[in-house]
Amino acid sequence: MTLQWGYKRAFMRCGCLVVVGAVLQMAFGDFDNKFLRYPWGLIFAINYLYLLLLVYVQSAKWKWLQQLYDGYAMVSSLTSMMVLTIIFGFTRQDPATQGLVGALGFSRMTSSWIFNLMLLYFVSSLGVCVMRDVHHWRKVRLAALMSHVVVFVALCAAMFGSADKERVMVDLQLDRMTYMGQTAAGEERELPFGLTLREFQMDEYPAKLYILDAQTEESSQEFLSAEHVGAEAVVDGWRLRVKQSIDMAARMPESDVFREIHHVGAAPAVMVEAVSEATGERYEGWVSCGSHIFEPAFLWLGERYVVAMPRREAKRYLSRIEIMDGNGELWREDVEVNKPARVGSWRIYQVGYNTQLGRWSTSSVVECVRDGWWSVVQVALWMLLASGVVMFLTAQGKRLAPKKKEEKR
Repeated sequence: MTLQWGYKRAFMRCGCLVVVGAVLQMAFGDFDNKFLRYPWGLIFAINYLYLLLLVYVQSAKWKWLQQLYDGYAMVSSLTSMMVLTIIFGFTRQDPATQGLVGALGFSRMTSSWIFNLMLLYFVSSLGVCVMRDVHHWRKVRLAALMSHVVVFVALCAAMFGSADKERVMVDLQLDRMTYMGQTAAGEERELPFGLTLREFQMDEYPAKLYILDAQTEESSQEFLSAEHVGAEAVVDGWRLRVKQSIDMAARMPESDVFREIHHVGAAPAVMVEAVSEATGERYEGWVSCGSHIFEPAFLWLGERYVVAMPRREAKRYLSRIEIMDGNGELWREDVEVNKPARVGSWRIYQVGYNTQLGRWSTSSVVECVRDGWWSVVQVALWMLLASGVVMFLTAQGKRLAPKKKEEKR
């Protein structure tokens, strides 16, 4: 199936934008959005909306302007944006990437000229379409109009408010209040509130037992998950079985026996039995991953192979922090991954901890993010919810209409 000339011409425009973006990327480097910082972002946004309105008004006189927001332009720009997003999604986002990928900016999506030019073209086409739909609102479905407005407002807020977003990394120490953080550029930044780490909690996955080659230091692909006593599995020709498991254990330097303790640095320990499937050789002993205080323990299977336990993986971790605002008001929040705390226009995200100490960490790394345009995005999200309700109600009305006609007959 061949494309219509209208689609060919529209996709050619998108291709030209990609070429122009590549040339600008090669010539000037990454796209710098610092010029959009408040109040310039707001000024540019107002003038941008006026320009789109001018394009729509003048399109009645200059027909070629209609090609910027007709159906061909919308389909081609949306398709091009989807393709670019997929390409960026499969490309590792790393500013240090070298070669052609780094030179074209594919490893830095938000700083890529190609992506920003295509985004501007798509949002501009969508914006003029929204103005047309608002002008002829009686001929347009209300739900469709609201959804288009929502997408346009959200994307505009993302474009013109991107330079106003602040990200500050804060290293919290137990029971020590701090007001200072560090930006990505390494600059010190004072926060309008104070943060104190009161407690760090971590849930871990069950311990895993691997067969390790002591000569090559390569571990087996298979493993035994020591979830409970009696768990067993065949790993690299050895049948491993858990005979005893202690979640918090330690041993004295001169002892081979692990005992349960409730103290900082306690580590999981497993009494494991290993039987060779081929020869019937049998070994038994304690295996532990150790901690920052206690040494790990291995079960040797002859002279070359050992049963080893790596550090347990974190399943869930959170920081219980105390926040003090500018008015001196104190309150506590639990901050964990994907569950940030909120202080005014700031969001506090859990991003790290002391991996050497693990569950015994006395420090936590949080990221404080401020988006000055977040209120605009919130309005857009509420409008999206309203458009969904309107779409549901209008769809229900259409389903009931034929039944009413049948009743009249």
